Amino acid sequence: MEILQNLGAGFLVNLTPYNLVVIFLGSMVGTIVGALPGLGPSAGLALMIPLTFTMDASAGLALLMGVYMGCMFGGRITSILINTPGDAPAIVTCLDGYPLMQQGRGGFALGISAISSFLGGFFGIVVLVFLAPTIASLVINFGAPEYFMLLLLGLCTIALLAGDSVIKALFMTAIGFVIGLVGCDFVSGYTRFCYTPELLEGIDFVVVIMGMYGIGEVLHNIEHKVHLNLGKPNFKMSEYIPTGKEIRDVSMPMLRGSIIGTVIGILPAAGGTIATFLAYATEKKLSKTPEKFGQGIPAGLAAPEAANNASVGGALVPLVTMGIPGSGGTAILLGIFIMFGMRPGPLLMVESGDIVWAMIAALTIANVFLLISNLLMIPLFVNAIRLVDKNLSVLVLTLCCVGAYALNYSFFNVWLMLLFGLFGYMTKKFKLPTGPLILSVVLASSLESYFRQSLMLSKGSYMIFVTRPVSLVILLIIVGFFVYGVVSKQVKKRKGAKA
Repeated sequence: MEILQNLGAGFLVNLTPYNLVVIFLGSMVGTIVGALPGLGPSAGLALMIPLTFTMDASAGLALLMGVYMGCMFGGRITSILINTPGDAPAIVTCLDGYPLMQQGRGGFALGISAISSFLGGFFGIVVLVFLAPTIASLVINFGAPEYFMLLLLGLCTIALLAGDSVIKALFMTAIGFVIGLVGCDFVSGYTRFCYTPELLEGIDFVVVIMGMYGIGEVLHNIEHKVHLNLGKPNFKMSEYIPTGKEIRDVSMPMLRGSIIGTVIGILPAAGGTIATFLAYATEKKLSKTPEKFGQGIPAGLAAPEAANNASVGGALVPLVTMGIPGSGGTAILLGIFIMFGMRPGPLLMVESGDIVWAMIAALTIANVFLLISNLLMIPLFVNAIRLVDKNLSVLVLTLCCVGAYALNYSFFNVWLMLLFGLFGYMTKKFKLPTGPLILSVVLASSLESYFRQSLMLSKGSYMIFVTRPVSLVILLIIVGFFVYGVVSKQVKKRKGAKA
């Protein structure tokens, strides 16, 4: 009852014309920033910090909550419309979102993804409100070995992203690890594959995804003269909003994605990217028609989008209860807390509880605003693509170049992105799976970091991964995952032989 009273007080703070306008504007700005390739929650929050200098703590955090949630909603828009992810978690949205767009069902894809994002975000907020202290007390037991095994579990989804050839998937995974390990070794200081000073800080994975998905798709479409099946302009909302039956059909994928996104979001350094890959892999494994994934199946779109937005509430759990940021966005929020004179940590809810509850209420309001606005703007998005269909390649190229340059205001990233675009085109030509490469690029540095930290803790003994209970449980899940995969393949072969 006390929790509901505190949350109600937070809503009262935000249910004023000023705060509501602030949240709405923040949500719109976040949607735009999230949709732009190369930008994401971290960039969106950083851009809006100067505006909060003259605001009180509750209004400033309300603005930032709108931006944060808006960025998570926005990433899916360009993924579906032009196959160019706004940020890393939106990569998985391309797999089934863009094929739906090519089939002339872009409005449906935007609608189902918006509803999934809303429900996932709402689920994460509910967990944040009611279970934060309990979950935080469990997560505090996680150390480097547990995080390493968790990332290894995320890497296991490569088996489901492999397509027809496991050899090709392993080849792409190896290339991804090489790309992910470019830069300066954080322990020894040695440089790896650094043929120019610009590579000392490594290759930003955003450059890789914009090149592979954005530029690669442009080159492929130019060669094959591909045009989207968009039909005639249509502004009827009934043509874009999913029916009740269509929503019910993906209700379980949404729920599973929400649970996975919240759990993974709670774990510091795991983030929405791993959550979306795990949610997609889970649905493909549970599906009766896994061969349809990647061809425009709604479950392959709903689950990762729910996971992506659920990770927002999850990431705020360790931040609010322990002062530990669980993602890049929450790391910026940690600095904002300090700027407003709040003390992040176990006493945050005691000393600044009224501000924190107002922040959570603002996040809830932003989630509602974003659902309504994103559904209403679907005809605008789809018909805007109709207008630029003939010049779509130029638009995608421009957006990607601007996004790559904006990462650190260097043309080196632009040339690097174009190089990965050529590589992405070649992967399409030779039918190489890009999912394993992207996943290994995202996980490579973190996997290495946690692996080396684990060995330092154990003085070089690999037994640390089996002597710690949580690490051992995750290891057993990984082993079970592979055993199940091998057994299921053998069963299918026998059934095929009998048929």
